[in-house]
Amino acid sequence: MAKNDNNNGVVKLWGHEFKKAKDGLDKEQVVSFVNELMNEHETLLKRAEHLSSLTQLAEKTIVEADNVAKQVQKEAGDKAKAGANAIVAKAEEQAQKLIQEKSAEAVAIANKEAEAIKAKAQQRAEALLEEKAKEIQPELRNTAKRLYGELLAQLESLKQQVGALEKEFEHKLSQPLEDTGKVSVEAGKTGDDFLELIQTTDETSKDEPEWELEILPPIDLTQILDIINHLDSLPQVVRTELIPQADKPSIMVFLRQPIDLIDILRTLQQVAQVTEDTTESGGAEGKPRKAQIELPRQTVPQESN
Repeated sequence: MAKNDNNNGVVKLWGHEFKKAKDGLDKEQVVSFVNELMNEHETLLKRAEHLSSLTQLAEKTIVEADNVAKQVQKEAGDKAKAGANAIVAKAEEQAQKLIQEKSAEAVAIANKEAEAIKAKAQQRAEALLEEKAKEIQPELRNTAKRLYGELLAQLESLKQQVGALEKEFEHKLSQPLEDTGKVSVEAGKTGDDFLELIQTTDETSKDEPEWELEILPPIDLTQILDIINHLDSLPQVVRTELIPQADKPSIMVFLRQPIDLIDILRTLQQVAQVTEDTTESGGAEGKPRKAQIELPRQTVPQESN
């Protein structure tokens, strides 16, 4: 709602006070207020893009965890089979020696003993396979559940933050602009011109990234998002893009002017170590400079079986 304050020469719109000029509102204050709305809109768009990238990263991480679980189970089975085969081979060797030592009259008895040894070895092999499977399955299941729960919790928190920003931004844009008979937009501009100014959106920068930051395992989505938010807040940074990869995601950094990015990253508590790629592939003509980031390792309490 609009409110005139004749004593102070100001007009209140959407909870903000604007100085009155000769032909309406003070131009600088109106432009400053519109720029503030546009900055909030840009922040909301960036958070939405990060949420989409993190969702893809979570999905790929879950698929990778399932593949790792299958690989571990297969390796355990192969080891158990190898152990069983070794036991059987040793039993057959012992049986052959026993057969050679016995006389022809004792061959039948030796064969029976060999069969018994082989049967016992087979039973031991089957028991070993079953025991290993029982040991591995609960651990893999608990690990997968814990990882999935952590990812869902982080994604839900991000969704709530983006939803709150969307509501706040929509609320500000939905406030009506009342005509007081004395207040107008800048002289020579119509209401349509003012709406066009508010609805102007940024054009996506088409330049190439200056840096490619590769995140080494272990991956922590919250720490990655904190690093991205810090980079986006720097005045020299135009924007960032998260390239989701299940094992090594990357952050592409687009700059409007050069900065000492390595030194800046080393000051962040979310970065345990950062190493620049000094090979010819990093920073070659037409390619971004590369660096690898290690995140601090966090201790996760073991879940009870």
